[in-house]
Amino acid sequence: MRRPATAVALLHCGLALAQVRMDGDVRFVGPDGERRIDGLASPLDETAAIPVSVLASGTVHWAEASLESGSLRLVLDPPVILVDDGLLIRFLSPVTNDGPMAITAVGATAIPLVRTDGSPLPGSALRAGTVAEVLFEDGRWILLNPSSKTCPPGTVPTAGPTCMDASAFQGLRFYEAIEHCAARGGKLCTWDEYAVGCALRQAELSGLFVEWEWIDDTSNHTHTANQAGRFTCQSQRSANVIVTMTGNTRCCYRTR
Repeated sequence: MRRPATAVALLHCGLALAQVRMDGDVRFVGPDGERRIDGLASPLDETAAIPVSVLASGTVHWAEASLESGSLRLVLDPPVILVDDGLLIRFLSPVTNDGPMAITAVGATAIPLVRTDGSPLPGSALRAGTVAEVLFEDGRWILLNPSSKTCPPGTVPTAGPTCMDASAFQGLRFYEAIEHCAARGGKLCTWDEYAVGCALRQAELSGLFVEWEWIDDTSNHTHTANQAGRFTCQSQRSANVIVTMTGNTRCCYRTR
């Protein structure tokens, strides 16, 4: 078994600790289960061999963060020479943001920090004194653990962790409506989600009461899907021919 290594820390005869740079591979020999290197210290750079304890702790990609010219400057320890897709960094945020942010790390170029859906960072997604976790992917930094739970663009918050489309998509059959919402990262609203959202946010929802809208509900006794919202927020009916009948589609989402 071979393990590439550029630097290892060795304890010699229990008396000395040294940093050794290896220009080649390390070859492990001996019985299975006994091949190991004892005495590895914390790495000095991102190419160094590391002990399991350091990897498990996440300190390999821990950064010190500061605010400079409206961007977050991250200084990694150990340093990283090249930013590749999949690089995961944790840092203590020095600021609570009030809008979009960018990150400067491993170079002078500021790269946007965005939500997991690619949209700009909303206010208070970063909060001063809390640990943030960001992932580099496809030329951008993605915030994986926003402090604020915000709704996707084009939706409005209703009750609890639920958001609803501000406008409805027209002319879909039941199964098409399910696929439409799934492709957007949501689902059809349940009856209670629809009724509550309609009642609470009626002024912010466009296209209400002009057509029946699909909901995530069925009537087992008639083997039909259900629709809501044609005349009031409480309007409801069974759609008997779900393979041909169409309706409007307004999706619901759970914030993360």
